[in-house]
Amino acid sequence: MAKFQYNALKNNKEIIKGVVEAASPREAREKIRELGFIPTKVYMEELQQPSIETNLPYSGQYTDKKITFLSLKDKISFTSELEVMLSAGISILEALQTIEINAPSKKIKTVCANLQQKILSGMTFAQALTSLYGSVFGPVYISLVKAGEDAGELEETLRRMLVLLRNQDSIKGKIIRASIYPAVLILIMFGVLLLFSKFVFPAFYSVIQFNGGTIPLLSQILIDICLFFGNFWWLVIIVFCALCYCISSLFKNPVYKNKWDEFILTVPTVSEFIKYINLSNFIQVLQISYDAGLPILSGLELSGKTLGNLVMKKQAMNAASLAKNGKTLSEAFQITGLMPGELMTMVATGEKSGTLGKMLKDAANVINKKVDMALDAMLKLFEPTLIVIMGGFVLFIAMAFYQLYAGMLGTLF
Repeated sequence: MAKFQYNALKNNKEIIKGVVEAASPREAREKIRELGFIPTKVYMEELQQPSIETNLPYSGQYTDKKITFLSLKDKISFTSELEVMLSAGISILEALQTIEINAPSKKIKTVCANLQQKILSGMTFAQALTSLYGSVFGPVYISLVKAGEDAGELEETLRRMLVLLRNQDSIKGKIIRASIYPAVLILIMFGVLLLFSKFVFPAFYSVIQFNGGTIPLLSQILIDICLFFGNFWWLVIIVFCALCYCISSLFKNPVYKNKWDEFILTVPTVSEFIKYINLSNFIQVLQISYDAGLPILSGLELSGKTLGNLVMKKQAMNAASLAKNGKTLSEAFQITGLMPGELMTMVATGEKSGTLGKMLKDAANVINKKVDMALDAMLKLFEPTLIVIMGGFVLFIAMAFYQLYAGMLGTLF
């Protein structure tokens, strides 16, 4: 057994020094925590210097720079590095110091520096997150962090959170990849229109006008459209931005948002995707909160915050109310209609067998597969529709070009 000297925080405020006997730096940290202190520096007494893993002086680079947004990739990176170091027995302060020093992102460096300052002032990690970055990380992330701290298993909670964040990133990536194909087709459509309007139609148009001919109807319509876009492109951009703003404002209105959410759940194929993508986050947060030791009612309320569809959010609130009044979780889901039948069976089995956490995890895996299937089905429906629209557009251009060509020939003979 070696002797380890340490510096630690007492009551999150006072810095104290002491000595403990342990077989390794990690065991020394555990003993310091058992004393009720937060270790900030641990080193062997005979070496009189910090061990390699802990020789990280606090930078003191506290900054008032406001961080109002972190990308999903940044959150995954921050959570992953923090989880790895906490699992290795490193204190939260040293972990934040390490991330601050090594993180490539300036935003993450700033976040870590500010969190250290708050923790040194007496706050817990969850309190520091709430105080500085409540809107950045969101209530779900912070509530789960608090539950993990209270249960003494913050690293395990962060590991579960990583599964949730990576799943969200995977779904986001799939949606972006699925949007590339239609975006390319639309760009090609506008490119063809621009090509014809700038180089093809003006040549034919000038010949017909020179010979005193008349422009065919379809050709005139297409030429007018091209001229309008060419001369008033700035107006088109303004109208498009105004339309996006109006739609965004409508969606912020609960009345219109609720009506839209009701409507979208009636659209075949699309409704399945909307349901499953909402349930994916809901089930995973419910499983994480349950494993973190939160009461089932708190878990329901927390997971309900992840639902973007107001109709489904109302169903989750009703399920929480029913559970509060004595209904089991599976009964509450069945009455409200929030869950598909196969998932309710899994939840009911978990409740009866005492393996609810495992069953919720299995249900989350099932939902993720359903998301993939629903996305594939939506793409299979969307691609032919887009091809038909593109075909109609190309046909319109071809007919207008044919009429213009025939009209030009008619003026020459």
